[in-house]
Formats: sequence, structure tokens, C-alpha cells
Amino acid sequence: MRNLINPFIKITVLAFYLVGCTAMAVAPPAETSDSKKKKAEETPEMVAEAKAKVFSRSDVSVANGEKRFNQTCVYCHGHQGSGGKARKLQGRDLDPDYLFKTITRGKKRGSLIMPPWKRSFNAEQRWELVTYILTLSEMK
Repeated sequence: MRNLINPFIKITVLAFYLVGCTAMAVAPPAETSDSKKKKAEETPEMVAEAKAKVFSRSDVSVANGEKRFNQTCVYCHGHQGSGGKARKLQGRDLDPDYLFKTITRGKKRGSLIMPPWKRSFNAEQRWELVTYILTLSEMK
């Protein structure tokens, strides 16, 4: 009887571990009191400045955006934006400002929910994601 219980416990523990890892990979990081203060101060001028900075060094920005995309977006949007739970990003003609607003505010479409990333990423990091997603529009 003991041999039957032991594998069951191992499988149960593994299942809880995997579910926990998946939840952490998708959910934005928890908000701290310091990040609340920083995010509350974001002005349109700061967003425009971050946009100009990111687009002026596009190679670095695309690389940073790709890394961030692979850490936070790939679960729903697929490898290189190939699609999955969320819409495909490859081969689409997307407006940079629309992408930035969607990443910032999130989106709800039916039962699918994209979380808002404003609390997790600063304006420069969100613009870097935009530069990477724009490179995906060239793919088919």
C-alpha cells in the first residue's frame, strides 16, 4: 500500500509546482509601494521622451524587446508572435501607438485577458516591446 501512495504524492507535488511556475510566468510582478509612486508620475512628455530614446537606438531596443517578449508574452502570443492563446502578431500592420497603449492598458476580448503592463514595465521598456513586435510584422 505504501508503494502506491508514494508515487501519488510525488505526482501531486509536481503538479502543484508546475501550476505555480505557469502562473508566475504569465502574471505581472507584484506591485510595491515604490513602483506605485514611480508609475503615478508618468506624464505624456516622459512617454514621448522614452519613445524617442528607444527608436533612436533601434537595434538595442529590438534586442531588449525580444528578451522581454520571450519572458512575458510568448506564453499567449507564441514564439516570435506566431500565435497561440492570443492573436498572431506576425505579418500584421500594427500602429506603434496602438501597440503601446494596448501593452500599457491591457485588453479584454471575450474570455481572453491581456494584463496591463504599465505597473510592471516603465515607458522605455514598453516601447522596446513595441519595437520588437514591429519587426514581427515583416514575418509571414
